[in-house]
Amino acid sequence: MRCVALCTAETYDLHGLALTLEGVEFINFYTDALHASYKNWEVFFFSYGCVVFWNVPPKEENALLEKLKNYESSSIESVSEEFEYSFSSKPRFFQDKITLAKTRSHALQMLAVSYGLSQAVKLSAFEERIENTIEATKNIPQELALRGKIALARKEISKRIGALFIERNSVNLHSDILDAPVFIWDHPEYENLYIMTIKVLELHARTDVLNRRLDIVKELFEMMRDELNNRHSAMLESIIVLLIMIEVILTLSIHVFHLI
Repeated sequence: MRCVALCTAETYDLHGLALTLEGVEFINFYTDALHASYKNWEVFFFSYGCVVFWNVPPKEENALLEKLKNYESSSIESVSEEFEYSFSSKPRFFQDKITLAKTRSHALQMLAVSYGLSQAVKLSAFEERIENTIEATKNIPQELALRGKIALARKEISKRIGALFIERNSVNLHSDILDAPVFIWDHPEYENLYIMTIKVLELHARTDVLNRRLDIVKELFEMMRDELNNRHSAMLESIIVLLIMIEVILTLSIHVFHLI
């Protein structure tokens, strides 16, 4: 069977979405999550802009994604991961194959795994944003090394600084999404499933790499800010020198006038 995790937005309005879902057998709300149970499949929506489909046919999946657009805030280009899943006597996650235990609580098992899957695709969205930011500004350190200055106007540098600041803050503000969810604290019996998922998807290692990339963005931000400050200081120095020259010329002119 097929399991798909996607990140399509910054956030979802889960309560608004819940009112419009059709053909649902029941709906449950959890912290940061909405579980919609259908006859033959399960869907988990997460408030931080991610959704996980379990055994949902592609046609119905696309219909739900289309409906979801009405409840998205700050839509992004979709990031997705696809897995296979089955049931057996013991849970397992190996090479994109998820195995769940055959119990009556399979939906809660799915939720525990879905938290990990949703965090993974959210992290992928963060990684893509920061990678694009670094790629767009990678020529700046090279320019400084070769020319000793940045070949951009003050206004353009200010815009770049603003863009870097927004990207860095956006990721920092949402980084708590990658912490262990409240559901796991409330249901410790599913902690092993969640930990198994984030280990396989290397969530902690990838988060460390993301933080190092954020440090690179911070350094770029500081580099550009220093360049702007240096330009401002150089401009002030030029103005002071010009004023001194004018004062000297005026003084000399007055002195010459008196001599005449």
